[in-house]
Amino acid sequence: MASSIGLLGLGWVALTGLSIGFVALVEWRARQLTARYATSQSATADLAQPGPRYGEVRLATFESRKLDVDHEVSAALVQLRDMVMRGRVELQVVVQPGLGVWADPCALLQMLLGILSQAIERAAGSALLVSASWHGGRMQLTVMDDGPAGNPAALMGRLREVEQCAALQGGTLEIECRPLRGNKVVLRMPGTGAPEELLADDYVVDELIADDDPPTGMLGAT
Repeated sequence: MASSIGLLGLGWVALTGLSIGFVALVEWRARQLTARYATSQSATADLAQPGPRYGEVRLATFESRKLDVDHEVSAALVQLRDMVMRGRVELQVVVQPGLGVWADPCALLQMLLGILSQAIERAAGSALLVSASWHGGRMQLTVMDDGPAGNPAALMGRLREVEQCAALQGGTLEIECRPLRGNKVVLRMPGTGAPEELLADDYVVDELIADDDPPTGMLGAT
């Protein structure tokens, strides 16, 4: 009789232990699923946020570094290659060798995409000149299109994020709308300086972007 009671006691203890273990397992699994669901919801919310379009730069902490201007311009134009072909744009690129710029790489790419994509739209069926040189102690990128002269305030409004991003990195953005000569966008940023032997070549770029006609409108600080 005593042995039977003992066996029943052991059985009850065993069942109790299994029950407690099962409850603990269920609670642990519930916490795991809850954490996974929360992570999934967070990821979904992040994906739902619209990413920046061309020219829309999310203002954040910049990590400026020395970048090669020729490489950065080429990378942006590669992304816009189909747009250039669809618009039948005659593209000319002149970048001074050895030219560098201090900027955040991600921010600079979005800035270039914003400036270039809008210029390509305006230059559909005509020509577009992209030039970069060491000018006045800064890196100067000039984008000129042969499209109809636009409204300077409207063009600056479309590039407002680019202007703000440039300012936060010590740069400026200037827009000119010229009668019968299209539009010109000038981005100036801190640079690393071109080798002295290359400074004599500035006249090549300056000659290409020379402008004899007075602008109908100009916005931005020099």
